[in-house]
Amino acid sequence: MCSFLIQTEGRKPFCKRIFPIHSLAEGKRMARIASESKGGFYATPEKEIRLVASRLRVEGAGEINLYDPCCGKGAALRELADAITTPECKAITYGVELEKERAEEAAKILDYVLQDGYENVRTEDKFSVLWLNPPYDNGFAERVETSFLRRLTNQSTNVLLKGALLMFCIPQYVLDDAALLIASRFTNVKVYRFTDENYPTFKQVVVFGYYQRPDPDERKETTKYLRDVSKQGPEALPSLAEEDGVTFLVQPSPEPVQLFRAGKLKIEELAKDLQTSPIFQTITDWFLPSHSRNAELKNPVLPLKPTHYAIAIAAGAVGGNMGNHLLVGVTKPVQETSDTTDDEGNKTGEITVKHHKSIIRVFTKEGVFDLE
Repeated sequence: MCSFLIQTEGRKPFCKRIFPIHSLAEGKRMARIASESKGGFYATPEKEIRLVASRLRVEGAGEINLYDPCCGKGAALRELADAITTPECKAITYGVELEKERAEEAAKILDYVLQDGYENVRTEDKFSVLWLNPPYDNGFAERVETSFLRRLTNQSTNVLLKGALLMFCIPQYVLDDAALLIASRFTNVKVYRFTDENYPTFKQVVVFGYYQRPDPDERKETTKYLRDVSKQGPEALPSLAEEDGVTFLVQPSPEPVQLFRAGKLKIEELAKDLQTSPIFQTITDWFLPSHSRNAELKNPVLPLKPTHYAIAIAAGAVGGNMGNHLLVGVTKPVQETSDTTDDEGNKTGEITVKHHKSIIRVFTKEGVFDLE
């Protein structure tokens, strides 16, 4: 291990702390051990997220939809949302967290939180801002961090509006693995490292960029830049605390988010959906208790005939338990045959008529009787 002081020729040093320098392999090993010790979760230090938030600016009016697919306890996304909230713009926060307790904590400070894996989220809407601080680890074909970004920006699973702002928090050495993906899908890419206080822990940087396909020259230049700085130390990047006048524009979302659900339907979600569904009231009316329906019946204009009583009983409007007997209505098919005659009264044939007839069926201790 050795140490050095960051100094730029002909300028004031922008860092006065002495950093310990580890080999690339050692840095990866330490970051991975630290990440796994927290179950793959490492909250962004408050100081760093405040500095990230200070670089955001808003133009226009409306709602701004912010998305964090690994929101933890929600503190980072809340800080970013508060920073861009103005009288003209309202920031709406959407978070996803796999771990139950962290999701419950996030739900206390964010607008919408799902406890699920980010890849299971059901949404057809797009977001204006993506804060992405995924787990740090090696995947099968590429780094886990790169896999997160790839899925979130693929053509079929993309969650970003054109021109949406990305803030991608990863270890500096991961830039090599993610370079081509970032350079191919984002424009105006800039990278800042954590401050001297927090950088040594995980060697973290924040990649800023706008979701829009760059031209070939910019893509090539960005890829080379990211791969070059991934192999260097902190001296290759400016700190988030450096006052360079650079800010990043956040634009309001053109439409509100309509669908944001976990992969597995929950009973609470279903109950809420049913209450707002037009068919729910219809079903409720169908299955009201009989006494509720009776209360809505109006007196007929003329007295009911026995047939009317039978129809009312068959429909369930009246009847039921009558004390020592049970009264129900029954409608059954009936076939009646009659003779046809000529003018002189002579039989010429038969005619059969089929129709339905309502009767009253009475259940008593003595037996069952049909009243026609």
